[in-house]
Amino acid sequence: MSGLGEVAESYCQANGHKFVRPVGSGAFKETFEVILATGEPQALKVYKPGYSPERTVRELNAMQRCSHPNIGRLTAIASFYHEGVQFLLSTEEFLAGGTLSAKLERGPLKVAETWVLGRTLVDAVAHIASNDLVHRDIKPDNIMFREDGMTPVIVDFGLVRDLERTSLTQTWHLRGPGTPLFAPPEQLRNEKALIDWRADQFSLGVVLAYSAFGFHPYQHDDDSLGQTVERVAERNPQGQRFVQAATESGLRYLIRMSAPWPIQRFRTPEELQQVWCEALN
Repeated sequence: MSGLGEVAESYCQANGHKFVRPVGSGAFKETFEVILATGEPQALKVYKPGYSPERTVRELNAMQRCSHPNIGRLTAIASFYHEGVQFLLSTEEFLAGGTLSAKLERGPLKVAETWVLGRTLVDAVAHIASNDLVHRDIKPDNIMFREDGMTPVIVDFGLVRDLERTSLTQTWHLRGPGTPLFAPPEQLRNEKALIDWRADQFSLGVVLAYSAFGFHPYQHDDDSLGQTVERVAERNPQGQRFVQAATESGLRYLIRMSAPWPIQRFRTPEELQQVWCEALN
């Protein structure tokens, strides 16, 4: 059991909850499945002490501002002392249906399934944007499903950008935060002035391309993942294989969603919602 696991177990014992198991680990927190004293399953997150407290506060504030059926629900925040050290903990709804990554290990989704997934997640991204937030880490690992295995939920706001506040990323960093394979050029190049909701639009476009076709919009047949990321960072054109697949499948809007420049993507969330609802018709 990790050090944070011991904290989670101690917290559960002190509050009458049942510790079940570890379920995930990130750069600055670990997640555990627990059952509350009320009998409700929850995801308990324990934050590493001293790691970017400002970013942690922004994550929790962002989740509190969002209220959408396809965005993870924050249920409580707690401060807990373990062996004289103060830890910040939060509880969120437990999503038993696994991740999109796990689902895609079995192969790409059907086009109709991707369309339903996209329509739902576009609405969630629009809600995030309506709160002047940019998630900045939309990827298959951060899309989970409820117990029915069909209802997707965006989770993990650890890298959220609050457009109403000063950026926490240093301007001199060569690359901004995020998962490189799903990040847009403006994040990869740390072009902070260009980052708005359209960065999430790009990432979602890449996620949906993987879901439908099994490959990245900028990936050439013989590319390594690193080469694909460099193509994005350099704003090279999307691959012809992707353009053809998106056009022939009826998911042509993915081409615009994953365009290299923000101005080439859909201008507003409402515009994206409208055209996505019209896809396949």
